[in-house]
Amino acid sequence: MVEQENPFGINNTKRFVSPEGEKELYVKHSIRNHGCVELVDYMGGDEMVERIATAGHGRNIFTEKPSQNLFLSYLATNGILEPFSSVQLKFSIQSPIDTALRVVYEQRASANEYSGRYSVMLDTSFQPKLEDIISKLSGNFKEVEQRARRIEEILKQGRIRVKADYDQLISIDLARELARIGLGTNNDTKYFWKIDLYSLTEFVQKQRALLPTNSITRDFIEQIAEIAKKLAPSSWSALIHRHSDMGGMTITPPNDDIVVDLPLSPPSWDPQITRRINVPNLEGKLFVPVQILGPGMIQAIDYMGDDSSFAQAARTSYGSGTKKLQDDGSLIRTLIRDLHTSPIEMAELAVEGKVPLFVDPRQAGRHRTLDRHGFMGYEPKGSEFYLPPESELKCQDRLNRQGRGEDMEPKEKEIARTLLLSSADIERVNASMIRSLAKNSKEAERLEEYVRSQKGVGFFTKVWRTGDTHNWGHFLRLRLDSHAQKEVRDYAQTVASFYQAHTPIAYQALEDYVINSVSLSVKDQQVMRRLIAEGNFTPQTDFTNLSLYEGEGLIISVDKDDPSKGRKLGREGEGLRKKLERLSRQ
Repeated sequence: MVEQENPFGINNTKRFVSPEGEKELYVKHSIRNHGCVELVDYMGGDEMVERIATAGHGRNIFTEKPSQNLFLSYLATNGILEPFSSVQLKFSIQSPIDTALRVVYEQRASANEYSGRYSVMLDTSFQPKLEDIISKLSGNFKEVEQRARRIEEILKQGRIRVKADYDQLISIDLARELARIGLGTNNDTKYFWKIDLYSLTEFVQKQRALLPTNSITRDFIEQIAEIAKKLAPSSWSALIHRHSDMGGMTITPPNDDIVVDLPLSPPSWDPQITRRINVPNLEGKLFVPVQILGPGMIQAIDYMGDDSSFAQAARTSYGSGTKKLQDDGSLIRTLIRDLHTSPIEMAELAVEGKVPLFVDPRQAGRHRTLDRHGFMGYEPKGSEFYLPPESELKCQDRLNRQGRGEDMEPKEKEIARTLLLSSADIERVNASMIRSLAKNSKEAERLEEYVRSQKGVGFFTKVWRTGDTHNWGHFLRLRLDSHAQKEVRDYAQTVASFYQAHTPIAYQALEDYVINSVSLSVKDQQVMRRLIAEGNFTPQTDFTNLSLYEGEGLIISVDKDDPSKGRKLGREGEGLRKKLERLSRQ
């Protein structure tokens, strides 16, 4: 076991700090004197799991006031597992390829591996010791030892010869992606591996069932498990033993108004020191609510990594024999521009929100690559209702069928406001009446289901959401688009401000290559080629002229049943018109 010096120094942070996690950072655990497992970053811990499960209120919001161990066990036993995803661990691992086959391709993990296509493969390989081989054989000791020594020699000589062949192939400059295919999977590889705590426990339990105890791969997995257990001991125990009997423990949740109506909560811990990567610009935003959508608000509550994490992960692919790489900024921009997504998954950002239900989860929840949780496994609805401002009361758009079009007349706006307020008032009164009919706390808990179900999606709820930088970028690309609903754009713009503070280089690349880029379909390209050839692609061109789009299927009839009523650009054509206007004026 070897401990590195602090590569990022010691910094104050408002994030949750795991004392045992800090001790494990940058400690290289050797596995049978071969390869290593090193925790290089983490996010969250037992306190954060408790916070996420209770929408920031903590376990004392329940009348039973359970201990943390009991509360976390209750969550796991009752299938409330999403909060455990708030704990993230990132490892640097060097292992035989055989082990990597089990680890790297775990679907719920993010990984970036050393590449034998770019680089000369690592010189080291795993060779089992004589006693390991003997343990797999049976018979009298002398005969077993003789066979074991023979197997040991075969493995040793095989490695020497195959490695010599590989070295010769490299010396004659055969493409590395071909030269490496003859090496045994006992050859070493190295990789960064990031996974959340819940997924890790599932992975560990599966591998424990599949692998023999004397397997080197099992040793690697047990070391990973030991680090995770130290980082979040109560959560780890709750997940590993989640099918055990809880002895009939119950927890009585409060009514939804108590959960949702209060502002977002500050942290239940004081600022502490950490040896992890520190991002001062984001630290200043942690637990500082940003007001949106009337009484709504969003705050960043946790993060892992920064821009340098992407470059570090990408460079895992490169080794000896490659040209000198670009600096971090250029490399990150290249990764995002060329859609090399796995390195961009090596940083994490977590936020909490108090927003209308139609914003999150009804729309934001479509992004299934972002983890989310409401309160104790459900989405509570408080008493506050989102009333759109007068400027947003518009008619249905007749072209963009899912959006808003022209302004409503003032009289119609007043009718719309009155009706929306009336619906909310009816639902509040009904909620109060239903609750008043409960005779005790158990009845109140059961009746809350009816209170919740009769309220509309305009009522506010509380949500937690976390994701890696790549998947947050995908969310922002869709939800910052002008076609997204205005309220969801407000939500996304706030998240974007956290993203920009956390990973500014990646955010700028996202804006340049994704959000503000223009994609051209085959039809778009055909029209543009013709316009350029005819000299019609200028700032003075009238791009509403239908003749510019003839022949590409971009023009539709105003009335499908009566073509004589005229023609207009269809939705695809309108999209191209906007692109052409934008490109011609830049």
